[in-house]
Amino acid sequence: MRKTLLILGLVLAAAFGISYLVLRDDQPPSPPGGGKPPGAPALPYKPGGPLPAQAADAAQDLASSDAATQRAALTPELDQALAAGRLLPEGTRIDLSDDSWHEDNGYANAQATLTKPGKPAQHVLIGFAKRSAGWRITVVEVVK
Repeated sequence: MRKTLLILGLVLAAAFGISYLVLRDDQPPSPPGGGKPPGAPALPYKPGGPLPAQAADAAQDLASSDAATQRAALTPELDQALAAGRLLPEGTRIDLSDDSWHEDNGYANAQATLTKPGKPAQHVLIGFAKRSAGWRITVVEVVK
């Protein structure tokens, strides 16, 4: 009798587990972006400040036709982490959004539109770090 009850309990537990997994797949998917509803702004930032000229120059250098100029726009750490050569194809444009600068304790970010030749424009967030040589790019992330 005890053995029968144990087996019955295991069968019920397995059936419950399988039912849960099947029913869970019928639930609507969670909104993307950690709970951000569809159609919400890409970034929850309030308007920022004007872009420092040196940071704007670094962003434009990243789109330069010269590979050395592109790489000089990066923090040394990022430059070393990336493979040698060009970072973006020739003809790439970076258009920084006015008043999108957010800065805190030597780090900052700004929003921009990145347009590569023959590809649709992408909304990006460019991260900057203050170094002795000025503002350098530490990350460029596509915002979906």
